[in-house]
Amino acid sequence: MASMKRYLAVRTAQMVVTLFIILTVTFILFEKLPARPYDLLSQSPLIKPSQKEYLIHLYGFDKPQLERYFIYMKNMVTFNFGYSISKGVPVWSELSARIPRTLMLFGLSVILSYIFGALVGAYIAWKRGGVADGTAVVTSLVFYNMPSFWIGLIFLFVFSYKLGWFPLTAWPQVPNYTILDIMHHTFLPLVTLVLLSLAGTILLMRTSMLEVIGENYILTAIAKGLPERTVLFRHAARNATLPLVTALVISLAFAMGGAVVLEQVFSFPGVGLLYITALSQLDFPVAQATLFIISLMVLIGNLIADILYAYLDPRIRLG
Repeated sequence: MASMKRYLAVRTAQMVVTLFIILTVTFILFEKLPARPYDLLSQSPLIKPSQKEYLIHLYGFDKPQLERYFIYMKNMVTFNFGYSISKGVPVWSELSARIPRTLMLFGLSVILSYIFGALVGAYIAWKRGGVADGTAVVTSLVFYNMPSFWIGLIFLFVFSYKLGWFPLTAWPQVPNYTILDIMHHTFLPLVTLVLLSLAGTILLMRTSMLEVIGENYILTAIAKGLPERTVLFRHAARNATLPLVTALVISLAFAMGGAVVLEQVFSFPGVGLLYITALSQLDFPVAQATLFIISLMVLIGNLIADILYAYLDPRIRLG
C-alpha cells in the first residue's frame, strides 16, 4: 500500500511539472507569433483608435511580458479563461458547448474500436498463420498508416457528395434536432475514427496474445482438454488485455488532441475546430484555453493509465 502511495505521489508530481512546462511553452509560442489580435482590429475601418487602445488594455497586451506570463498562468490553473476576442463571449461558454461533442464522438470511437479490436486481435492470434491472420494484419497495416484527413475526404466524396447518403456537415443544423439526427450526421466521422483506431488495436492485441499463448498455463489448459473457446477467452485473452487496458485510457485522453484535424474535415463543431478557428482569428484566449484543456486531458489520461497499470501489475510500482 505504501509503495502504491509513493508511486501515485511521484506520478502526480511529474504530471504537474509537465503541465507547467506545457503552459510555459504555449505562452512563449503565442508571444513569438508575428501577429497580435489587435492587428486585425487595425484593418477594420469601424474600429476607432481609442477603441483599439481600450481593447489592448482590457486584454493586458500593454503590460510587461513577465507580468502577462504570471497573469496567464494564474488564469489557466484557476480556469479563468476570460472572454473571446473575436466573439466577446466567455471562453468557457464556447468550450462547455464543444467539449461534450468531442468526447462523445472520439470517446465512442475509441471504445468501439477497442471492443472489436480485442476480439479480432485475439482470434487471429489464436489462428495465427492462416488466411484470416494474414488478411487482418495487412488490412490493419494499411488503415494504420492512412492519414485521418485523407480517408475522411474519401468518405465525404463517396458517401455524401456522390451517393448523398449522409450530410456534408457532421452536426445537425436545425435547432430541434434528435438523437437520430446526431447519429445520421456523425456516422461518417465515427466510422473513419473507428477504422483508424481499430487497426492499431488489432495489431496490439495480436502481439500481446502471441506472447500469452506460449505460456505454460495455456499449454496446460489445452492439455487438459478444455474447450477452445474457454482457453481463448477465459485464459489467454483475459491476460493479454493488460497492455490494451492502459492503451485504452491513453487513447481516450488523446481523443481531444486528435480532434484538431478530423473535425475540420467534417466541419464538426468540437474542440478541434474551435482551436483552428480561434487561431485563424488570432483569438488568443480561446486558443490558449483550448490547448490547455487538451493537454490537461492527455496528462490525466496518462496518470490514470499509470495507476491502472501499477494496480494490475505490482512490479511497476516497485521499480
